[in-house]
Amino acid sequence: MTRQGNGQGRHSSVGSGRAGHDDDAEVRATASARTWLRLFLLALLCGVLTSSLMLPWKVLALVFSLFALASGVVALVKAIRLKLPRLVVLSTSLGLAAALFLAAGTAASVLLWPVTQTYEDCMSRALTLQAESECQDGLQRLDGLG
Repeated sequence: MTRQGNGQGRHSSVGSGRAGHDDDAEVRATASARTWLRLFLLALLCGVLTSSLMLPWKVLALVFSLFALASGVVALVKAIRLKLPRLVVLSTSLGLAAALFLAAGTAASVLLWPVTQTYEDCMSRALTLQAESECQDGLQRLDGLG
């Protein structure tokens, strides 16, 4: 004998349609925040890794750090709005500070392109500690600026 049911199948949640919709929106918002957090961390990591490259490629570090700043702000706003744990908000804030310093330092290197190029060329030829010291002195004197 088969059992037909008592009418409490799929259609019994007539009043809970709104609650299901809210849960779905919250799940999507949390997934969006996680995606932005991952993008922020990936961009920050790529910025840090590319910041040590030679000059034409150092522009990539600037691009990555600027993207990290933008995505970090979005991630922070979403984390605060969703009331994610304080550790997430704190670490995102610290990461934003790191991205800001990385962007400022890399922007200075790119804006002072001739000075940075002269320093990198000097350091690639320096074989002794005295030669490296002379390269650093030249960097402090802004050799190559004009």
